[in-house]
Formats: sequence, C-alpha cells, structure tokens
Amino acid sequence: MSHCKDLINFPRDVFCPTLNQSITITFSESAEDIRGADVVLFTNVYNWMTPDMWTWIHGNRSDGQPWALVSLDSPLYVPGMTPPEQYRDTTYTWVASYKIDSDLTLPYGYYESYGENKPPEIDLKPFVTNKTKLIAWMSSNCGTLQWDRHRFVNDLKEIIQVDKYGKCGEQEVPWNDAKAVRATLGHYKFYLSLENSCCDDYVSEKFWRTLEMGVIPVVVGASREQYTKIAPPNSFIHVDQFASLAELAIHLTVISNDEDQYLEYFKWRNQGRIVVYSQEVQYVVPLMEKTHCSLFQHYLQTNRSEDKTVDYMGKRWFGSCDSCGDKWIQSYKL
Repeated sequence: MSHCKDLINFPRDVFCPTLNQSITITFSESAEDIRGADVVLFTNVYNWMTPDMWTWIHGNRSDGQPWALVSLDSPLYVPGMTPPEQYRDTTYTWVASYKIDSDLTLPYGYYESYGENKPPEIDLKPFVTNKTKLIAWMSSNCGTLQWDRHRFVNDLKEIIQVDKYGKCGEQEVPWNDAKAVRATLGHYKFYLSLENSCCDDYVSEKFWRTLEMGVIPVVVGASREQYTKIAPPNSFIHVDQFASLAELAIHLTVISNDEDQYLEYFKWRNQGRIVVYSQEVQYVVPLMEKTHCSLFQHYLQTNRSEDKTVDYMGKRWFGSCDSCGDKWIQSYKL
C-alpha cells in the first residue's frame, strides 16, 4: 500500500511523545545484526527462517535481550514465527497480539460504554429499514486449516437463503474498498462473521466491521464467553446458542420477520460505541510507530530479571487454538 511505504524505510527514528524519548527501528535478515539491540521484534516472516537460521539467531542473542512476537493473525497462519522444538519455550519473551492476556494487546476493535457521557438516544428504526436481504458471507480464502467454514456456509445455504461474495462466491467486492463493502452488505440483516481460526480471543475485523455497518454478525471463532466479554451487549449471534444448524436457521428466520426482536440486537448503540480499525491498518500494525512506542514503554516498565520466556506451543499461544465451539459445529473440524 503506497500510503504506508514510509513504514518500511529503515533505519528510521521514531519519537514517542508519551515517553519523551526516541527509538531507532532497523530491519535485517542477518542474525548477527541483533547483537546489542534492546528489543528484537519478530512478525510474520512466512517460512524463510529454516531450523539452521533459528539456531544462528539464538547464537547471536545478547544476554537478557527481550524477543517480542508481534502478530494480528492467529498462530495457525504465521508458521514462519514457529521456532523449532528445541526453542519452543526459550524464544519469545513477550507476546503482542489480539489476545487479551498479551503483554501488549492489539485488538481489531473494541467497545466502550458511554457511562455518564451518554449522548441523546438515537432512533433504531433505520437499522431495519431497507434491509431486503437475509444473510451474506464474503471471503476470498475458501480453504482454511482448522475447520471447513465453506462447507458450513453451503450447508446453511441448503436451509435458508445465503448470498456469497468474494472469490468463494458469485461476485467479488474489493476488500479494501469500505464504500463498496458497505454498499453490498448494508442491505442484509445478518452477516456470517466466520473466522479462519478458532482461537481464544481471536475476534477479527470481520466482526467489528459488521457491527459498524449495522448488520447482526453470526459468529464462529472464539468461544461465546469470550465474545461476550469484549463485544457490545446482545450484539451478535453465536452458533453455540443452538443445538443444530437447523435451529440456528430457524432463529434467524424468526427474528428477521419480527422487527422488535431484530432491533433488540441494536439497543447497545444507545449504551456505548465501538472503535474499529480498518483491515488495511491491521496489516501494518507491527510496523506502526504506536506499536513500537508501546513495546518500548513495556521495556522501560519491565524488570529484566523477572522476564520469563513463553512456551510457544502452550495454551498462551499456539495451544489457544483448540476447537470451534463446543457443540455440533465441531463436526466441521478438519
């Protein structure tokens, strides 16, 4: 993305206003260059790091040097960040990710209550007006690693009307054209917000974008409890609320034909607001100055002698992607 090209100019100096200090960001594929660095950041490097390179990198690590894993993707989709078995629990010191228990949490979006600063109530009727279509799904990644979401969509489509967009559907819509996406999906009552991974706290831009457009998301990804913790109250439909796909379809049909029930899912808009980051922004979060300054602040506030490395394959990271739901949805597991 041309407007983000400055983020890959290295080395570059970054001023962190809240700390009143500057840091220098460099990039290298040569292991010896990490010697003496205060912090080493690893982000999605696909698969270019071989086992021998991991050994070489570890051999150049300075004593007490923090290594930070920075990822907005789930562990299943960043294989290049997976260290060999012998380094699985001695590589990363900090995790910066979408996970709530990260050392630095980088959410795709968030909800905040108005509290005492509540503005005048808005009329919710426009959220049902002119919605002439039932359910949409948009995706260009038809094959997933953990569960068969495409089969899920097709099975639901056998019961009720589902319109598919993107490379997995009948019509492509530019993913980074917010206006085109809104024009396409804004006429639907529901959107299938189906994550490519079922991992703890993994709630991507699909969910937050759907809320922003004024459409009810039907979700598969993190657990229902985890969605409830971070989402606006009564703003989504989770598959674990139902005993079968048919029961889900019946529920969607019923509330789509009952204006009062449908608008129950929008009452949160008079209680708080959501902040949503664009999908383009998510791609460059590991390169953004705000991210680097937050890591620097963590560095300054952390006692080096108390740092402990993370078990990459443990529950805090890779092991957090265990199952998609706790009921019939598991039948779609790959």
